Amino acid sequence: MESLITPTHVYPPGYGHSPLSSDYRPWEADIPFLDAWRRVRAYTMVDQARLFELWELTGQLSPDISGAVLEVGAWRGGSAGLMGLRLLQRGDSRPLVVADTFCGVAKAGEEDPYYRGGEHGDTSLDRVSAFLHDLGLPDCTVLAGVFPEETAHRVPSADIAFCHIDVDVYQSAQDVFEWAWPRMPPGGIVVFDDYGFLGCEGVTRYVHSLRDRSDGVVLANLNGHAVVVKTR
Repeated sequence: MESLITPTHVYPPGYGHSPLSSDYRPWEADIPFLDAWRRVRAYTMVDQARLFELWELTGQLSPDISGAVLEVGAWRGGSAGLMGLRLLQRGDSRPLVVADTFCGVAKAGEEDPYYRGGEHGDTSLDRVSAFLHDLGLPDCTVLAGVFPEETAHRVPSADIAFCHIDVDVYQSAQDVFEWAWPRMPPGGIVVFDDYGFLGCEGVTRYVHSLRDRSDGVVLANLNGHAVVVKTR
């Protein structure tokens, strides 16, 4: 009989498998979220708990906070579609902007131990545009190219209320944040999707560099997200 014991993965210091220890799983009782999740789950690599956080935060955007919802790093559009469905559910007409290279990870460098560039390129502009249209989100703006250098000028809003950064590597995360943050009013939110994951240490280091800012609060969520809220 073959052994059922698999080799133990050796994690570096500060990393390890850490299942959530709390009992509360609100996403399992939120019917509108579950309906939306079932429609998008095949088009995203983001897990259910993190998708629920995007759903919740997008749903809490105050009408007094002006600006678009921006996602940079969309892959096949699932998480962007979920946020768009949340805006639609709330009757929130703010722009939804979805940006991706559509040819994989860009700007991998020395800070990034895993990525070399081009990973997650199994997607396309046409595929994501068609998916978002089928969700009932035909008016969202989909941008193909490196953000912000090649496509930020096409963002149809002077302000950014919410920015989901899912770019996997240090330099890209920095460039997106530094573009979005000055355009964000107090109360605006940035979510770094890759903060808590082995292989994305560059993003983790960049988020840590934001801790000393005087104009925002950095929250390290143990679901893998880092959330930055602008305070002034």
